[in-house]
Amino acid sequence: MLSALLILVQPNCAEDPPGFEKIADVSPDGKFGVRISCIGEPEDPNKINPALITAVEVVSLPSKDVVVKVGQDYEGNPAHLIWSSDSNWFTYSLADGPRVTDTHVYHRSGIEFTQLETESLRVNAKSDVRNEYVNPIRWVKPGVLLLEQFDIFRGGNGEDATYSFTARFDEKTGKSRIISKKKIPSKE
Repeated sequence: MLSALLILVQPNCAEDPPGFEKIADVSPDGKFGVRISCIGEPEDPNKINPALITAVEVVSLPSKDVVVKVGQDYEGNPAHLIWSSDSNWFTYSLADGPRVTDTHVYHRSGIEFTQLETESLRVNAKSDVRNEYVNPIRWVKPGVLLLEQFDIFRGGNGEDATYSFTARFDEKTGKSRIISKKKIPSKE
């Protein structure tokens, strides 16, 4: 019974209309981009309603073969990639919820991109952190990434802290090391 169900369902999937897709965040060498696939055409292709998005993937160009699935944040917004000048590195941040953003970093070796460990990619705050947002800003050079971290502390006293820091990634091991950091004064 199950195999008959699969036979009936499978042909319909192949015949579904492709919907709408947009290529964004193209790498500097033009060989990769982010494909945002949608179930239908959005009213404004520059401000796609997250409810329409079915997939967010890095694809090779012009073939559009999927290289990496990057996904969406908890509100459904697509990831925005930041490429290194040599197109061998890319990064993005995604909010997993209202209190945390995570930074993702990938490195290309040959034809494959490998995700690097970024769990320790942060500045240690000296207070009890309630919310923490770590976002990549730009690649200083291939393998060296400038990031910004915004922390909101527990206690309700309205204090927060912003740090700017630079991380270097080892191509062979994938490990990162913070090579500079500074606290940015509040704008009050």
